[in-house]
Amino acid sequence: MSMSTPFFILRPLGVARLAGATRLDLIERMSTQKVKQLQVGQGTATILTTDIGRMIDRLLLYAEADEVLVFTGAGNAPNIIRYLMRYVFFQDDFRMRDVTAEHAILALYGEGAAETLRHVGAETAADLPLHHWQPATIAGQSLTLHRTDPVGGEGYFVCVPPSGVAAVQAALTEAGAIAIDEATFERERIAAGLPLFGREITADYIPLEANLWADVSFNKGCYIGQEIIARMDSRGQIAKQLVRLQAAVPLDEYVGGELTADGRPAGRLTSAAGPPRLGLRQNGRPQWNCYNKQ
Repeated sequence: MSMSTPFFILRPLGVARLAGATRLDLIERMSTQKVKQLQVGQGTATILTTDIGRMIDRLLLYAEADEVLVFTGAGNAPNIIRYLMRYVFFQDDFRMRDVTAEHAILALYGEGAAETLRHVGAETAADLPLHHWQPATIAGQSLTLHRTDPVGGEGYFVCVPPSGVAAVQAALTEAGAIAIDEATFERERIAAGLPLFGREITADYIPLEANLWADVSFNKGCYIGQEIIARMDSRGQIAKQLVRLQAAVPLDEYVGGELTADGRPAGRLTSAAGPPRLGLRQNGRPQWNCYNKQ
């Protein structure tokens, strides 16, 4: 195996569905990104923030003909539904339900991920823009493909009914991709600088501090937390910055702890992982860690 070997893992994301004529209007006024213009097959990443601009969750939206499919942080769909329903006005036609149990999300990453999908019958996967989606059939399973944040070069979500997971995994393996465990994914995620819900995406941080600039529109209408985020952008003053470091010793037991430099606070360790698995990445790099530097 080489660095270009595609790899896949089941991701425990929450899944919800939005319905109703004003399903995107509510998300537009609640989150950081423009979403009302989304057409069928398109998607985007947007962030729900508190009134002081701190992150509640990063949502991935995928527009269908009559509904919007939403991916939330792991296990967070019920919380997001409760939160959004608090802001539904009498004139809104907005419904949201948790469908996590109906979906399995296989994440396929690495250089050559699109080529792997081509081998299993998804010939046009490489043409998908970031966060857009399309229907597909793999190993006889009807599913949807979603272009997502790259890890190791490329990134796709294969959203399939749970009953079809084994068949799709077998097809990906036969096409040359390898299954990885959670520890390996964590190493690859940190190496890619991808923030994770519950680690870097928490109420401790503002989207700009987590390098999620692309998920924030600076020329849309108002949303909760907009004033704080716009002020940080206009002044060019960010209190913390998500960065990646290497360490010579394991840091797993220190995740969540404060970092100091010369006896002064320097940040917080949000994620840590050992050196990338030999074979997947042949660079011999030591421990990766990810933290927000003050």
